[in-house]
Amino acid sequence: MRIRKIEFENFRNFRDHGEIKCSTDGRVTIIYGKNGDGKTTLHQLFQWVFYGQVHFNKTTTDRLYNLQFESEQPFGSTFQVLGRIDFDHNNESYSLTRTYTYKKGLDDSEKIAEDIALNKMDEDHNWKRIDRPKDTIEKLLPSGLSDYFFFDGESMIADLRVKGKDSAGKLRKALFSMFDLDVIESAIAHIGRTDLKTTALGKLYLSKGTISSSSEISAVKTNIENAQAKLAKIDADIDDAKKKKGDRRNLVQQVSEQIGSSKSKSDYERQRKILKSQRDSFLKNASDAQSGFGDAVLEMFPQLLISKAVADAKQRIHLKVEQNKLPAGVNKKLIKYLLSDNVTECICGNPLCKDEKRHIRDYLDMLPPRSFTSLYNEFSRTAQSWGRGYDKAKIENYICAVLDNNEQAAKCDEHIRELDDNEKKSPDIEDLIVARQEAETDIELLDTAIANLGTERKKYEIYLKHQMQEFDKLTKETSASENVVRKIRILEQVSEYFSNRLAEASITYSKRLEENIQDLIDQMLTSKRNVTVSSEFSVKVTDSFNDESKSEGQFAVVSFAYIGGILKMLRSEEHLAAKEYPLVLDGPFSKLDTTQRQNVINVIPKFAPQVILFSKDDLHEVFNEDSIGRVWTIVSNDEKNIARIEEGHLWN
Repeated sequence: MRIRKIEFENFRNFRDHGEIKCSTDGRVTIIYGKNGDGKTTLHQLFQWVFYGQVHFNKTTTDRLYNLQFESEQPFGSTFQVLGRIDFDHNNESYSLTRTYTYKKGLDDSEKIAEDIALNKMDEDHNWKRIDRPKDTIEKLLPSGLSDYFFFDGESMIADLRVKGKDSAGKLRKALFSMFDLDVIESAIAHIGRTDLKTTALGKLYLSKGTISSSSEISAVKTNIENAQAKLAKIDADIDDAKKKKGDRRNLVQQVSEQIGSSKSKSDYERQRKILKSQRDSFLKNASDAQSGFGDAVLEMFPQLLISKAVADAKQRIHLKVEQNKLPAGVNKKLIKYLLSDNVTECICGNPLCKDEKRHIRDYLDMLPPRSFTSLYNEFSRTAQSWGRGYDKAKIENYICAVLDNNEQAAKCDEHIRELDDNEKKSPDIEDLIVARQEAETDIELLDTAIANLGTERKKYEIYLKHQMQEFDKLTKETSASENVVRKIRILEQVSEYFSNRLAEASITYSKRLEENIQDLIDQMLTSKRNVTVSSEFSVKVTDSFNDESKSEGQFAVVSFAYIGGILKMLRSEEHLAAKEYPLVLDGPFSKLDTTQRQNVINVIPKFAPQVILFSKDDLHEVFNEDSIGRVWTIVSNDEKNIARIEEGHLWN
């Protein structure tokens, strides 16, 4: 695909009609614009015309009209926002037009209609409208990869820095769609598992109950369905909590970058980051130990006994917690203060003698990390009475690991609070520190919620497995049910085959992407950097000391290499080789030093057969003049927030 012309009318700050003609001969089209002039607006125009999607200030909006133009319209009248892109694909000409129609209201205008028209030129040079334009566009330029065709370098830097996993997952999904591997993923999801009632395997498994119908079988079947529904609800709650946690983590990262931008605060941020990393490491170790505890329990006891032990232990623990519930607002710091030898009076004014302090000391057992001792010991005492295979030493090792790591994490938290308290004395960042602390508190609460949901999930998993064992025992007698079992085994083998294919494809494509990115980084950076792309498509760039890249310039280079590596991989795929994809790039050139900028500019024209660049920096100094095609400049009236596009390099 090669874009010939872009037209727009009343789109955001571009009032009236404007058009940009692009080079289609392999030379670069450059669109200059200063900050705030409308580069992002024009860059988003491509996404809007092709897919009806725009993201301004990280939000999605339908209010795309020019505000001054709208203010001049009479109440109740209608007006339009229009975007059009003319392009060639496989020697055929297309014209795509998207229109929003608005109605002027008292306070705001309402979108009342939306139209998309895709026309194709026939052999007689007449335009013919194509039915189902969205389907055709999806085939020509898949929406899953739109962020890589219409590439926002600033956003990609943020994605790679803050949302590594999310960005990787998005890329994996897009590539699998391009390589037709999403069909295999859908097949695996459709087959599913026997413990999910909505999948083919789940429905087939439960059909055994229909074949061998009895009241006992029916009751067990109902128990299975109820447990499956509960697990599905728990999984949805976990996903929701993880999403909220991800949002809070992004906020923490953004605030940290704001605080760290001040050179005077760099040492504080460095120390805090080290402590935070240590804390997260301890918490991960504790989490791993908790998981090990759960796995050990499952190995030690028959499922029936464990199910009863879990229920009994949970009831006891719940009762104990209810009986010893802490007053609201009480924390470890307050309790330790009240237990100090020099404190003889409570905060309420009453005297504190030995008996009162003994009662206060009991509260320590209800607080992390000692609360874990109470929970695990209660469970251990219950579980020990239920099975001979109980390995007390193994269980206690896991308990000790949980306690030790949580204790260390608590110490890190205390040091972090001390650092924050000291820095709060600086009025310029006090609000930022408070905002970050609140977000981190939310993360801790969400972690607790996720852990609790995980515990509850394990309980239902155990119960479900027991019910499924009972169901198997009751339904295995008949030849009809045996036939169902054979079908289940066949579907499981098919699912395993598909899963292996996906795993192999993930390794193949991730390694290919790794090689592409490494090659481009070697061309763009003078210092050696090592690229690693996991099978889940997360990207990591390290130096010779295995430290990750931190500078803005290096992250900018990584983002360029990232998109270049993706586009190169697409071109190397046999069934995609005939397709051509343009690159519309809003690049963070200002973050690059002189050498980096020159190296990047030398490589960019190789990314795609057509490159359209948006830049606030003068690129004529670094581009070979022969490689520059059409050049445009955004001219803005800041007072009226109106811009227009003019051809030529208008900056001096």
